[in-house]
Amino acid sequence: MGLIQWQTVEWAGEGKKPLVIDAKAAVAEMLAMTLFVIMGCGAACGFGASDAPTRLVVAFAFGMSILVLAYMVSHLSGGQINGAVTFSLVLGGGLPWYQGLANLVMQLAGSLLGAGILAAIVPCDADLTGNLGANVVNEDFGVGRALLAEAVGTFLLCMVVWEVAVSPLSRAGPNTAMAIGFAVFIAHIFLLPIDGCSINPTRSFGPAIVAHFRGCSNATKGGLRDLWVMWVGPLLGAALAAFMTIFFKPRGSLARELADEAAAEEAMASAEAGVVE
Repeated sequence: MGLIQWQTVEWAGEGKKPLVIDAKAAVAEMLAMTLFVIMGCGAACGFGASDAPTRLVVAFAFGMSILVLAYMVSHLSGGQINGAVTFSLVLGGGLPWYQGLANLVMQLAGSLLGAGILAAIVPCDADLTGNLGANVVNEDFGVGRALLAEAVGTFLLCMVVWEVAVSPLSRAGPNTAMAIGFAVFIAHIFLLPIDGCSINPTRSFGPAIVAHFRGCSNATKGGLRDLWVMWVGPLLGAALAAFMTIFFKPRGSLARELADEAAAEEAMASAEAGVVE
């Protein structure tokens, strides 16, 4: 029982069902986000993403980072590592709102921590982005196009999460993280020239805040100014993906069959947990 107690936090009002938060899942999200910002944004700082070859390197770094980290924490938190994905799962009923809120808070903390560590590693003169990889809208595209592009890119990612990782019809199995990682890679190939590619508001949060207060003389401005785009666009795409899952959910006899399978698996998991206790 000692192992279970630190994993969960419970509270409830009088006569209400207790809300149980998996603290281990939230901490896993913070750790994964910290490493994601260091590795992904670190690659951007080192290569600059200013032309086709460097953009390919940076896109690959972000995609492979998500792939590796999703494998690392999927058994702990589901491997969201993205506030927009968390929002989509909550909106679509795949995650309780209180767990989603806990995960989001820890993702934001991880983003700040990762950006802080990255600032300690990469000196101002060596940062080819000038802002720790914070997202800035390219003036050639403008805010409106960047907003739409962020929504489309995040929609792609969230649909992959819903239909590959969440759907009971998916047969991806251990390859789930690979599909998600390559979705991130594809989105970065498309979005890097537009605004540096966010599709992840929590990833954008830390670098924008830390770079703003870092005070480098060669800093690239606009990360904090454009941060709202990296929240509104991805959240719109995430909400659309959650809405779309309504049309793809199994119905009728198939839904009942899947529900029976899920109940059997839950009963088996509970029995195994009882043995461990």
